[in-house]
Formats: sequence, structure tokens, C-alpha cells
Amino acid sequence: MSSSQSLPWWSSPRALLRAILSLNDTPHYIAKGTAIGMFLGLTPTVGIQMILVMFVGLFLRFNRKAALITVYISNPLTTIPIYWINYKVGTLFFEETVSREDFERIFTYRGFSEWWGAIQSVFIEIGLPLVIGSLVVATVGGVVTYPVMRWLLKVTGKDKQPVEESLTPSASKTQSAVTTEVSPAETAN
Repeated sequence: MSSSQSLPWWSSPRALLRAILSLNDTPHYIAKGTAIGMFLGLTPTVGIQMILVMFVGLFLRFNRKAALITVYISNPLTTIPIYWINYKVGTLFFEETVSREDFERIFTYRGFSEWWGAIQSVFIEIGLPLVIGSLVVATVGGVVTYPVMRWLLKVTGKDKQPVEESLTPSASKTQSAVTTEVSPAETAN
């Protein structure tokens, strides 16, 4: 690849950050979305993270685009290192059961049938330390992400309120109620 070619947006962390910073929503909802995306991205849920974002969106209000972009923190290049860190944190609470080489072997597969076998191995061989460690790492990651994103939105000047089309539903109803009111002078005519 020549140096003049640019990487696709999904392979560049800088481009992903720019995409999040350019979202048209309140700073709170963008930061909340990135925090939720970071939390889910740091859990052993690769393959269903986007579905989980949409599911969580049924119960909480946040910028789903920011969350969907942020779950890409875990991707084919980062999954094993993230899971290894999660596992090592989990071994602070539970006994270590596999070596680094065994860990990498578990996550090496070709095709769906081997993937399913890898998933089963994860939960049988390293399940409890991985899950507990990922909850600790994901919680810290999500909690740290919110204020960092609020700060980034502020220093880039993107901390302004969004334009009308992305207002929250309750604010939109209030806005439309205000604009549809008829003044007494208009009813007299």
C-alpha cells in the first residue's frame, strides 16, 4: 500500500474519533454512547456487540451511532490482547488456568464450526476469570470514557447543542407544541 492511499474509515482510530466528534447530538448523549460502546467493546461479546448496543438502547437513551462506532475498539486485531488483559485481571480473583499460548490457540479458528468450538472452550477453560476480568476492565473503561469524551467535545468546540432534528423526543414535542400554537391575533382573522 502506497503512502498516498488512505486507510478505510473503519481501520483508522483517528477517523473513528472524528466520526464520533462530528455526530449531531448533545455532548451528554454522545459521551454516554461512547461510554456504553466502550463498556460493550471491552467485554467478550465479539459478534453480538452491535446487537447488544441496540438492545441496551431500548432501555437507555444515548447516541447509538457513537456506541456502534466505539465497539470497534475490539476487532480482529485487538480481540486477543483485550481478552488476555481481561483474563489476567480475572486471575486476580480466580485461579489462572491457561498459558498465553493456550489462550491464543483457543481464539484461533477457521470457519463457523471452529468458531463455535472456540466459544465453548472460552467458557469451559477460561470463562469465569475472563468474564469477571472483563466486567472490571469494561467498567473502568466505560467510566473513564465518558469524561474524556465530554472533554474532547469541549476542546474541539463540538459541545454545542445539536440542531433541531436530533433533539430528544420530549424536547421535539415541546418544540412542535411551541411552533403550532396560534396566537390570539391569528384566531381573530
